[in-house]
Amino acid sequence: MSARDGQLEQSRSGWLLPGAIALAILGLGAAVTAVFALSMERAARALTQSTLEERASHSEHAVEDRMMACEAVLRAGAGFIDNAWPIAEEQWRRFVRPLNLGEALVGVQGYGFTAVVDKLSPAQIGALPNGLWSNPAGREEHPQTAIIFLEPQDTRNKQALGFDMASEAIRRTAMERARDERTAAVTAKVTLVQEIDATPQPGFLMYVPVYQRDLPTATVQERRDALIGYVYSPFRAGDFMEHVFEGDPRDVELEVYDDQQVSNGELLYRRAADDAHVAESVFVLRQVVVGGHGWTLRLAATASMIKNNQVVPVWIVWMVGACGSVLLSCLAFAMARSRHVLRERALADERLLEKERDAATILENSLEVFIVIDEQDRILEWNKQAVQTFGWTKDEVLGRQLADIIVPESLREAHINAIRNFHIRKHTVLGKRTEMPALRRDGAEIIVAISIASTLRRGQTVFFASLRDITARRQQEEQVKLLNATLEHRVGERTQELETANRRLEAAYRDLEAFTRSVSHDLRAPLRAIKGYSTMLMEDLGKSVTPQVQRDMDAISATTRRMDAIIENLLKLASVSQRELQTQELELGDLLRQVVSEVNPQPPAEVHIALKSSECVRADAGLLTLALRNLIANAVKFSQTRATPEIWVGATDVEGGDRAYFVRDNGVGFDPKYAPRLFGAFQRLHSEREFEGTGLGLTIVKSVIEKHGGRVWAESQPGAGATFYFILPECPPVAA
Repeated sequence: MSARDGQLEQSRSGWLLPGAIALAILGLGAAVTAVFALSMERAARALTQSTLEERASHSEHAVEDRMMACEAVLRAGAGFIDNAWPIAEEQWRRFVRPLNLGEALVGVQGYGFTAVVDKLSPAQIGALPNGLWSNPAGREEHPQTAIIFLEPQDTRNKQALGFDMASEAIRRTAMERARDERTAAVTAKVTLVQEIDATPQPGFLMYVPVYQRDLPTATVQERRDALIGYVYSPFRAGDFMEHVFEGDPRDVELEVYDDQQVSNGELLYRRAADDAHVAESVFVLRQVVVGGHGWTLRLAATASMIKNNQVVPVWIVWMVGACGSVLLSCLAFAMARSRHVLRERALADERLLEKERDAATILENSLEVFIVIDEQDRILEWNKQAVQTFGWTKDEVLGRQLADIIVPESLREAHINAIRNFHIRKHTVLGKRTEMPALRRDGAEIIVAISIASTLRRGQTVFFASLRDITARRQQEEQVKLLNATLEHRVGERTQELETANRRLEAAYRDLEAFTRSVSHDLRAPLRAIKGYSTMLMEDLGKSVTPQVQRDMDAISATTRRMDAIIENLLKLASVSQRELQTQELELGDLLRQVVSEVNPQPPAEVHIALKSSECVRADAGLLTLALRNLIANAVKFSQTRATPEIWVGATDVEGGDRAYFVRDNGVGFDPKYAPRLFGAFQRLHSEREFEGTGLGLTIVKSVIEKHGGRVWAESQPGAGATFYFILPECPPVAA
């Protein structure tokens, strides 16, 4: 191999290694950037999914609460007809008017009563429109019906008067379920008779059965024979849902489907988001059961929602990663290349300057620029790092003034004056590291960190300058400052969002307090008035009261007492939600004995408490007492028909290692298939005549137990008693 070939091979190797290092660092930086960007995207989607879950829970509760309110109003109408049947249309109108349905239940199309035709008088049948209620002959499962009352009497509702809803299969299915199960029932998706628009809305109906008061209703056949009709409400799904979700943020697409079929054919309601771009892959489905019928809620995130949940925008991550990777690869290449160049120059200088090897080695292998000038600013030494940094060779600069080579024009006069007046002026720059601009050969301005020292050489003052190019470092510092400013801005936005969420939570608590005050005052005041007027009416009638009037007055009194009990339980239920837990360690056996003493079951009822003194739970004493009182009273009530009513209280270990407490009775029990409805508000498995109650006791129990982080369930068989289990946080073990 010739000398020229050796030089070419050495030159190629001097470029290949720095290039390979630079490419490796560039690839590594791109990979790290991609991983970080992907993690940011996944985090944004996870946060969006969590937000959708919260929105779905809120929407589910909103639908259930509004439907429960509608059911309560229908049950009030059923109670009125049950006590006053037969009634005239004017009596129904007077009953409905104080309910103020237009404001209390916004979005409900009407409030009416459809009667079994066979139970109507000839006068009532004669008042019906001709031909609207007739059924095909031969119907066996459900009698002919006709809508006889429907308020308000607007244009839409007048279209429905006299219509036989049992003649249509979907409506008939819900009516039969309400009749046979003695419960509120909601239909599947239907088109209402009231739909007179060119583009009708989907609709549905809710029915509450009314039975003839003096007939038994224990069996399905008895209930069919005793049926008078149904208090019902028709709903235009669009109007109803629009008011249910009024005020909710419109940054998600919300859809409600009938049953569990998520298809356009089963769509009840759709509320589009403000952002038309919906991310179909990020959504939440929730099943809602109302009136024994299932709906499916679907909430889908928008692209803007996912973007807003990004802590740092992905494009910034890619930009910063790309810039950082390029800078690092360039720096690695420059360092590798300069190291190679310096090594070559050091070897060449060693061959040329053997007598000054040590000094030349230090000078030429320095990673910093090294320059020496005299009192006339002439360059005496110019190392290879200076060549690499400024682009001037040593031969080109030796003997020339430094001010003409690397000093910017704006600093040249000050530089020359400092050297000229060095001996007559105190200098603060010598011996210190300072930063200033410098010029490269191509005219580019860089920032250098420089330290200057002076010494005497052959009676002349010379200045040694050590410099380092810190331009890249300064650029990186500026980028870091920019990134910090961006992060601080995002932190500020997140703080503002948390403050907004706290304000919304406080507003929700204020609304709940307002609801409690409204229930306590606005509902109890009319009840007190009814009681007062009833007493005054009985006093006015005196001894002339007839048995029928006496029964009516007793019914009014019983109804007001029941409504007062419902209000009381509603207030208790609201207080459970509002109250902050004040937990303490409680001996459950002692607390149960106190509750049993307060309930005071009358003989021959017996309560057996089999709890050890070590059965300790951590709970709020007031709330837990309220729940236990409801459980004990419930057991006593449903076992009172037995010759020897007995209640057992104990504890057992259940699957999962939890300690469960139970209250068991030998009462009438219930069908296990109704267990999911047991803890719902106003859900009753027995009639009011069989067992008194408001239908809220077990709802309060469930609310208290779940507020403590526990759970409650029931097991039973008809005629074999019932057992209610609940789990509460246990006391921490005592340290040995």
